[in-house]
Parts: sequence; C-alpha cells; structure tokens
Amino acid sequence: MSAPKRGLGRGLEALLPDTQPRQEVAVVDIQLPDTQPRERFGEAEIESLSASIRHHGILQPLVVSEDGGGFRLIAGERRLRAAKLAGLSHVPVFIRSDEAQRHFELALIENLQRSNLSPLEEARAFERLLSESGLSQEELAKRLGIGRSKIALTLRLLTLPADAGRALDEGRISAGHAQAILAAAPERREALLGKIIANGLSVRAAERAAKTGTSRVAASPQPAWATDLARDLGARVTVRGSAGGGSLTIKYHSAGELETIVKRLRSEG
Repeated sequence: MSAPKRGLGRGLEALLPDTQPRQEVAVVDIQLPDTQPRERFGEAEIESLSASIRHHGILQPLVVSEDGGGFRLIAGERRLRAAKLAGLSHVPVFIRSDEAQRHFELALIENLQRSNLSPLEEARAFERLLSESGLSQEELAKRLGIGRSKIALTLRLLTLPADAGRALDEGRISAGHAQAILAAAPERREALLGKIIANGLSVRAAERAAKTGTSRVAASPQPAWATDLARDLGARVTVRGSAGGGSLTIKYHSAGELETIVKRLRSEG
C-alpha cells in the first residue's frame, strides 16, 4: 500500500483559519437566532449529549455574535440545549461577527477544496466545519461540490478503533479498507485489520471478509504470530514451510516502507 498523501506539514491546524480565543459566557445571555431552526432535535438525542457534557464538558465551543448586551447564537444549538439540560451556567464560545463567520466558513471550505488531506484529516475538518458553521451535511456537500454520502462516510472514519485509525493515518490501509472494518461486527474489527495487513487484502476482499468472516485469499493458514507480526510491522508477512525449516517473507512497496519496517524490527530487538 502506498504511503499517505500529505498536504499539511503541521497537521490539521495548518489547514484551519485562525479563530479568536474561546471565552466563557453565561447561558442565559445567549439567544437563539431569529430564523426558524433548520432542524428539530429529538429529546433522546439532547439527553444523550447532556449526559456526555456532564461527564466531559463541552469539547467544541459554540459560535455566537454580540447582540446588544448579550449574544446571538450562530452555531451550536444542539450543544446549547444540552448544556441547559445539564444545568451549566456558562459555556465556551467563539465570538465572531456575522461577516467574520462568513469569512471563516469560506476560508475553511477553500482550504478543504485545495488541500491534499489524509482521510482522517478530512473527516476532522468536516466535523469542525459542521460544528462551527451550523451547516447541515447536505448544505456542506453543495458548497464543496461533492455528494452528501461522501461526507457521511468520511465522518464515519472518526469512529474507527484506535489501531485501525493509526493504520489509516500511516497509509497501511486505505479509506476503503477502513469502511470495510466498520462494516464488520465490533468484536471482529481488530482481527479483520490484522488480516487486511497480513494478507494484503484488496478492498473488495476486505468487504467480503467483513460480511462472511473469511478472507478467501490465504493459500494456507498462517500462524497467529505471523498475523501479529504483520500488524506490528504494517506489512504483509508470509510463512512457508514447517517447524523443520522454511522461509519468512516480509513484503514492502517502497524504500520508505522498507526503512520503516527495518526501524520497527530493530526497536523490537
């Protein structure tokens, strides 16, 4: 598998336009926008988010503009409602004028369109833009000139198990492989990740494996330690022979990948 394409030397933050520092403001000072809400929020959804806020706080600030002696909400109605339900007196916000908010959205959309992001970087950028703009997935898709399903599928990558997320970020699996892993039962995802890397499964083979639990490509059973080694090295490992003798093959696709494998082997010594 090829190495991931990188458009960001300093990570996702290099893509994002600068924002003002977050501030804490009183919940009672924030008014909902005059226009009708774009969507209705279910009671169960707000209760679930409220429970999360009680435990972890509000991770992503709301966006407001100054309005007389208080503030008018630009983005974050769901978080505001959940914060009220959780009994919070103050919430973190970014304070922007309507014009500054439009500039922020345009800058981030422009950067998304021109930057060569890894799949997870793109997912995190989508998540932030949706969170800070108040746009729906459909509205964002129209502005970016892509299908809504593309945004929905990309956002799903944020729910990958940690090992699969690292493999995706390092280019050991593709976004297609990652979607196949998410299609598998949760208890089988780690094993499927190991099979994809150890056997060099194509995306189609990984999708079949996610549905059936078999890869259909291994010519002969590989020992469990070979699967573990393949996952640790991020490369395909093949064992041929028996206890009396045989060969161990580690496949690589570039000089950079070979260098990474050698470094990992030396670190284990």
